[in-house]
Amino acid sequence: MTKRFSPWDMFFGKRGFTWLDRLSFPHVLFIWIGIILIFGIVYFLLSTPHSLLLSNPTNLPVRGVMDSIYFSFITATFTGFGDIVPVGSYKIIAIFEVTLGVLLLAFVTSKLVSLKQDIILNEIYEISFNERINRLRSSLLLFRQNINRTINRIEEHSIRKREIDEIYIYFSSLANVLKEVSTLLDKRQRSHFTKGIDPVDTELIFNSVVSSFKRTNELINVLGESGLEWKREVTLNFIRKCLSLNREIFEKLKLRRILSEQVIEEVGIRNEEIIKLIRSTVLFS
Repeated sequence: MTKRFSPWDMFFGKRGFTWLDRLSFPHVLFIWIGIILIFGIVYFLLSTPHSLLLSNPTNLPVRGVMDSIYFSFITATFTGFGDIVPVGSYKIIAIFEVTLGVLLLAFVTSKLVSLKQDIILNEIYEISFNERINRLRSSLLLFRQNINRTINRIEEHSIRKREIDEIYIYFSSLANVLKEVSTLLDKRQRSHFTKGIDPVDTELIFNSVVSSFKRTNELINVLGESGLEWKREVTLNFIRKCLSLNREIFEKLKLRRILSEQVIEEVGIRNEEIIKLIRSTVLFS
């Protein structure tokens, strides 16, 4: 059953609060001033002998539009100098404007305060996002260092069987990094609080990914030449998972078009050459 949308939801429902939250401070201020002007014009145009604005000092009806707007302003800001008072049905209109004015003034004030908060939060988000990018690059570097160390120990014939059996741990960490890269590529910059990954970081990360798979291929070749038994099911499964995630992130890279077509093609060709070599060893094991 489809839920019906009412005007009440527009302002006081979840959608209404989302819409209001998206308004900038200048927009809110413009709306607030606009409502004050509208009420001032209403006071001026709808004046009757029984519903009017009365000047307290002279005890005469207010006739000028500027005086009506002035009364609307002091009513909306609940200043209440008392030099102009509403008579008749204008009292109800004034009460309604006071209530609306309190709400809008509070919203204007909150928006004014939130400007400083937005600046601080944006700086925090910027730092957090940059740390996330650096952590990804550091994780890829650590993976390559672990693979290089393992290769050296194999070539020196100093590696233990337990270390060979635990090689899958390295590929498990690589799979986690590739998942996070995939998540980053899914995010688009829709506001200053949802930053998208920029071209420079993207190219650095994908070059690191290609280098990581290049080291993986070197490790597989060294293991094959050494005659060591390394093809445990858990290890092969994690390598296959990394290959699958590799294909996924390169497909997303092409769709997002963060990098130029030339860079994407160059990185993609280098990656595909290495992936084919790994697949030929792992997928048919």
